[in-house]
Amino acid sequence: MRVNCKSFCGGLAVVLISASIATAAEVKLISVGAVRGALDKIVADYSKATGNKVNYTVGSPGVVSQKLAAGEVFDVVVVSVPAMDDYAKLGGLKPDTRVKAARVGIGMAVGPQATPPDISTPAAFKAALLNAKSIAVGDPAIQNTSGVLVHAILQNSGVMDDIQPKLKIVGLDPGQQQIAKGEIEMGFLNISEVRPFVKYGGPVPEPLQRYTNYDAAITTKATEGEAAVALLKMLTSNQEQAQWKSSGLEPVQ
Repeated sequence: MRVNCKSFCGGLAVVLISASIATAAEVKLISVGAVRGALDKIVADYSKATGNKVNYTVGSPGVVSQKLAAGEVFDVVVVSVPAMDDYAKLGGLKPDTRVKAARVGIGMAVGPQATPPDISTPAAFKAALLNAKSIAVGDPAIQNTSGVLVHAILQNSGVMDDIQPKLKIVGLDPGQQQIAKGEIEMGFLNISEVRPFVKYGGPVPEPLQRYTNYDAAITTKATEGEAAVALLKMLTSNQEQAQWKSSGLEPVQ
């Protein structure tokens, strides 16, 4: 069961003040890489406000799922909705603490000196795909990754048969490195994971766009209850929306 974060934790100020009064705690947080840009900033704000430390572990969706399934101890977890559903089935989280955190769409990356083609409409998006010489995508066989969504977007675009020979299945950073070097013309991935050494060319247009939604929760093995509640509250607070947005994600409440 999910709850409205406003009713779940009460006022942010009250929680943070009470957490800062107590002896400084160390909260163990784990998340997937797509939300790292925002969480790095939010964790910094949290530590400054409370005096608590955060032991932050980041990994690919597969690695994070493996760590959780293996029973590794974390206080707070931030993963995609399907991955959180899987963790809930294992009895790994406190259901009444689960809240919506953010979502991210798919965007285009091109070389740092390239002029991004127009993809602002479905028609323009299809034309850009047809005109491209090569297109980097993630592996659609790996669950809970951008490759799954990109594959669905390309299928729904109606030009998959035409562009299939151009598709290059690559890893997240290796693919963008190839784009930066001019070895691949463009790529599609989570907007929040577009690296600074390539150029962001804009989001996939509606109605072709697909999103990954991320939830946050406190685990059943949490050892820092009060401090974990304070961190969870900050992750979903109005005050931290700018941190999500500046990192290419959309806060969801």
